[in-house]
Amino acid sequence: MAPELSNFETDSSARQQYSAHNPIEQYVLLAKGAKGAACIELIKQVLEAPGVHVFGELLAMPNIEELKSGPNANYYNTLNLFAYGTYRQYLENQAQLIPLTPAMQKKLQHLTVVSLAIKSKCIPYNELLDELDIKNVRVLEDLIIEAIYADVIHGKLDQKNKQLEVDYAIGRDIRKGDIKEIASTLQEWSDSCETILLCLETQINRANTEKQKRIKHKEAIEQEIANLKKTIKTQSVESDEAMATDGCRDMAGGLDLRKKPTKSKSLKGCGPGKSVSK
Repeated sequence: MAPELSNFETDSSARQQYSAHNPIEQYVLLAKGAKGAACIELIKQVLEAPGVHVFGELLAMPNIEELKSGPNANYYNTLNLFAYGTYRQYLENQAQLIPLTPAMQKKLQHLTVVSLAIKSKCIPYNELLDELDIKNVRVLEDLIIEAIYADVIHGKLDQKNKQLEVDYAIGRDIRKGDIKEIASTLQEWSDSCETILLCLETQINRANTEKQKRIKHKEAIEQEIANLKKTIKTQSVESDEAMATDGCRDMAGGLDLRKKPTKSKSLKGCGPGKSVSK
């Protein structure tokens, strides 16, 4: 039994609220019971739906995979292109794909910018103009600004150097064949991190060793200074004591020098030529 897509379309507020939390999930749920024309209508909706930029879960649904070899294979091919491809690939394979509405075209162009951003963080205008099949730089810049406001990419337009500088880009669907390459890339990144960690540990150990050496050297210098101070203090005390002893001796010698010589007493009245008998 086909799901009631018309009811879902009329409730736009509920659709926007649900899409804000998990935009692809609603279409996956609908695809479980969709058959034939309902699947085709579902693909049209998901290709135009704002905020839906990954389609791998929907492609994996059995009802959608059935379209791959049937008369409506172009719908499956288009959904597959939105999951993994670019706008340039659409232009080169239009015979196997469905015509795009303006909303579909803009979304595929946004996804193309994401694919380019994954390869390089600075994308020249010339490359963007060619990949997006845009002839006017102003139109290109407007498209990029729309992608930024749609939170598809984060970055800025470098009009002086005519390039887009990307700081962030959403993730796209991954093919099964790309998993090994991704795992290899992650392993290389992990190995690089391990190497950097080992280098950091070596530097930390070396720094700690140097720190301990400096601490011991500082302690030795401080101990030597303390010993010198103690020695100087001891020498100062001994010098003061020696000076005090010398001072006492000098004072004693001075007293001896100040003693007056003893004079013999003579009796008054003794004139010359007179002698005193004992």
